[in-house]
Amino acid sequence: MSANLQNQTKRLQSVLIIGFDGVLLMDVAGPTQVFASTNKILGWKAYEMSVVSEDGRDVVTDTGLALRADASFAAVACANIFIVPGGPGVDQRLDDPLLQRFLKRVEPHMARFVSICSGSLLSASAGLLNGRKATTHWDRIDLAHERFSKVDWHLDEIFTHDGKFHCSAGVTTGIDLALSFVEEDHGRSVALGVAREMVVFMQRQGGQSQYSEPLKAQATSSKRMSELYSLIEQDPTAPWSVSRMAEIAGATERTLHRDFTQEFGQTPSRFVEERRLTIARLYLEGSRKPIKEIASLSGFVTEQKMRRSFMKLLGILPKDYRERFGLARVRVDPE
Repeated sequence: MSANLQNQTKRLQSVLIIGFDGVLLMDVAGPTQVFASTNKILGWKAYEMSVVSEDGRDVVTDTGLALRADASFAAVACANIFIVPGGPGVDQRLDDPLLQRFLKRVEPHMARFVSICSGSLLSASAGLLNGRKATTHWDRIDLAHERFSKVDWHLDEIFTHDGKFHCSAGVTTGIDLALSFVEEDHGRSVALGVAREMVVFMQRQGGQSQYSEPLKAQATSSKRMSELYSLIEQDPTAPWSVSRMAEIAGATERTLHRDFTQEFGQTPSRFVEERRLTIARLYLEGSRKPIKEIASLSGFVTEQKMRRSFMKLLGILPKDYRERFGLARVRVDPE
């Protein structure tokens, strides 16, 4: 362990989260759970979390559940990690001069200034992200460009870092961002332990469109594409050649490629590959099956093809994925 990391290890860090009516509960709960789990794994309090609201009163989250506030805006002085969450309540606060003055006042005193999901729009409304690299939820792209054109939006990234300013793209990516802080503060092994306890992947690869487009397509695709989508979801391990998919969809391969790209943001082959990858990950996480057998069961057929897919989409080998995220360390055949 480096001397710098050793010095950081026993330092208590304060985490302040803004609360407001309509805040997305997961934007608050996701990162705070990461920090709470870190405290548990370390065996001492490395992060101390609190919520602040405009007047110090409790707020109502998007779920209808109340969130207790620990202090008012006036009481805020400084923090190691300052979090601006998002949620449907953001729309009512975009032109709030009191909130904008508050953010401008406290920003210089925050070691890490964090915007989660549509919370990036609140930070942008105060001018704090002008000229800076940032991201926000994929469904807010048009609003981000229209209202805050001075921000250097990177809207296909899961999270961004620009000096002390950090943004995450969506609800669960706040967890990804918080894990990156834990890794920086306490090392990769601690962050991996937290990820494993929460049953989340340590660092997802690719842009947020990789996750948003298939979900959006379920509601917007044509009946022809929807039926093909359902068949693939029901049995991703089947021999889904492009020609077979085109035949089922009643389209030429060229038309299928165009329609998939428009509906799902990816090619037909990539779509199938990602669904097979999901099956392989489940086997690696929860079974003792040899990797060769898992490759066959998940539709990759060969270990080599599955290795290539894991490296391309997740940046990790199957055996290393099992070592980190398997429910039990098991002895498997060497690859």
